[in-house]
Amino acid sequence: KKGLSRLFFAKYTYAAESGVKYTEGCETEKLASYSVETESSDDSDLYLNNGVAETEKGRFTTGTLTHSTGDLTNETSKLILGLKSTTVTVDGIDGDGVEEMIYDDDVKAIDCGVGFVELHQTNGKEFYRAIVLARVAYNLPNTSANTRGESVEWQTQEATARILRSEQKDSTYNHPWKYSADLDSEDNAVKYIKHKLNITKSNIYRY
Repeated sequence: KKGLSRLFFAKYTYAAESGVKYTEGCETEKLASYSVETESSDDSDLYLNNGVAETEKGRFTTGTLTHSTGDLTNETSKLILGLKSTTVTVDGIDGDGVEEMIYDDDVKAIDCGVGFVELHQTNGKEFYRAIVLARVAYNLPNTSANTRGESVEWQTQEATARILRSEQKDSTYNHPWKYSADLDSEDNAVKYIKHKLNITKSNIYRY
């Protein structure tokens, strides 16, 4: 791996009648780094004749997504954290008012699909791996900042989310939690992610 780019979000919903849907897709942040840690159930062994005769392999149960971005915009916070906002009129500030983000008892994380692009190189040839996590639930991010000194110390915003299994189950998919595809260009990798997360010109939230 030699690079990482792009970060897409889309709201995840499920209904028994219509299945899984992604809406309000957007790309609002620039990605600095990401990591995924997974947890699986234990293998289950059947012992016969003093040895293992059959094994039921452990399955994915949950995981944690951690990523750092240049910032976390209000638009992204509304989508992935379920924040609400209001307009506040402040004396001395011209315009239509100040957008105030509200963190209160109504905050509830919204399930999302997440996508990003890894740049790989094998035998001197580059390719782009599109990664889509089917369903995650974000935690409220920790925040910190350092005062500016003689030189600028760039600071990024870290966010974490719990990785969940999708409720999609059909002849192809059995509760998937991750999809990936290797493409020959970043543009094609982005097209794949937009396809999986249903991000089109007609339904895009912000690009």
